[in-house]
Amino acid sequence: MHSYDVYGRQQVYIVIALLSVPLVWLVAFTLEAMRIVPEWWMTTPSFGAFFSGFYWLFDRHVWRFKSLHQMGLVKIPDLNGRWAGSVDSSYGENGSMYPVSLSITQTWSKIAIRLDSDHSRSYSQTGAIRNLDLATPELAYIYWNEPKSKAADSMEAHRGTAILELSEPCLTGLYYTGRGRREIGAINVTRVGSTQS
Repeated sequence: MHSYDVYGRQQVYIVIALLSVPLVWLVAFTLEAMRIVPEWWMTTPSFGAFFSGFYWLFDRHVWRFKSLHQMGLVKIPDLNGRWAGSVDSSYGENGSMYPVSLSITQTWSKIAIRLDSDHSRSYSQTGAIRNLDLATPELAYIYWNEPKSKAADSMEAHRGTAILELSEPCLTGLYYTGRGRREIGAINVTRVGSTQS
């Protein structure tokens, strides 16, 4: 998985910091009140420890809570899951349409996108979710595509870019490839299941 860019992360860092400070004070106060002095090799939990713990929990699980999305604290859509649909490609004399499956594994801070077809497989290398001033969020990513063993001899590994608009339960949009392949097309997939990140 790789990091991805998105608007609206700052307020989460502030909330996690605001939760960490009173807990550090509470633990220190409780230990002092109970006259517990930790051994020289063990210190009381620090701000960094609480912040890291809360961040890990939020990054893996808490950000998915629907209530946080409704309150506006989390603005990142949860795209985790298996998606199925088709690609309409310009490649070839008359173009072609073929079935694909898309798998997205996502935490609050990282994402991995894999698209599979009968003849190739692509993996995201970098990405972003645009959600500011848009009616629906957009997922944009750069990918690396590798042909499978049964692909045509003319197919070679290449880079590409995809920009997909989320309109639950669908992701639809365009893609284009770089040098060598020079292909454009449309992707249309629907969520068919969930994945664990």
